[in-house]
Amino acid sequence: MPADQQSEIPTDRQPMVSVAVLVVAAPDLLIVTDPNRRGYIELPGSLTHRHETPEAAADRVVRELLGFTLPAGQLVGIDRVEHPNRSVITHIFAAGPLTRRQTRTLRLHNTRDTVRLLSTGNALPLLPPRSRARAAAGLKALAAGTVAHLGTGAIPPNNRSSARPARSKRATAAPANRQPAVLVASSAVITDRQDRLLVVRDNATEAWRLPGGAADTGVGETPREIAERYALQGLGQSMALDQLLGIDWCRFPSRPAQVHYFYGAETPGCVRIDSVLCPQRGPSVRKFIPPAAASTFLSPQDTRRVHACLTARAAQTGAVELSDGYPGSHLSLPQVGAGCSRTKSFQQA
Repeated sequence: MPADQQSEIPTDRQPMVSVAVLVVAAPDLLIVTDPNRRGYIELPGSLTHRHETPEAAADRVVRELLGFTLPAGQLVGIDRVEHPNRSVITHIFAAGPLTRRQTRTLRLHNTRDTVRLLSTGNALPLLPPRSRARAAAGLKALAAGTVAHLGTGAIPPNNRSSARPARSKRATAAPANRQPAVLVASSAVITDRQDRLLVVRDNATEAWRLPGGAADTGVGETPREIAERYALQGLGQSMALDQLLGIDWCRFPSRPAQVHYFYGAETPGCVRIDSVLCPQRGPSVRKFIPPAAASTFLSPQDTRRVHACLTARAAQTGAVELSDGYPGSHLSLPQVGAGCSRTKSFQQA
């Protein structure tokens, strides 16, 4: 979405962004929290702070929980839950494993007994249903090297733990003018059989851009559903976008930050796309262009995004993390040296 139009996005129902972290202490040990020491355990997590990326929020959660930092984790899932006042999009990260020394330090300094180390088999049944689904899907995605997209919907009342103290309606109702920490948007990165990139022309500005835009706050869409809706508008036919290619975190001095997701098809060449849909001559609202010519049609930021996403897709290295359109640290699991097979430990977990 053009920067001059982002101020018009309604913010009263924009989704909130949060993180949940699967901290692996050992091949079969998961770290959970019990903040009230009542046997009600949860995955470590938090809402993102203003101008804080989901990855930075996950690092903060781990640092506050353990008292020390861990290497950057891997994005293993995205989940959306529709609450009465606002939907929440949760980024699920995996971090660890802890060394024996770190595990011993954690046990010695956990004097309040708010952090528990449980085997995966014991932890999953004790977690609330939504957290249990996130943990199970995240661990499977971690072993497979993918990103899980969990089902959406509101949390049923009977799935909420009775251990939590009841709150009054006054306490649960969010203020109508509460501003979100971030705005959510998605775009589709679609190529045809000749590996040309789909771009669409904005009716208001006459500028070319990727099919994409802000979330429909009245529907409570997931990031992938946002991209698929704009892809439908751009192509005139529905398309399943099942591959997360990148996440761009954009900061603005006078308004909330924006997290922008980029989705593509698992198969790069989409055989359903025909050139008749996008004539290359005459006036058109859509066309396919060579990726090398992206800078001619797209803004510099979108050009950087496109090249980063297409490079990540070709290399099959997972979603790339961007900051204001520039590549940053990668969201896939970093390689480690010999003698410390971190990937093997995660797959066993």
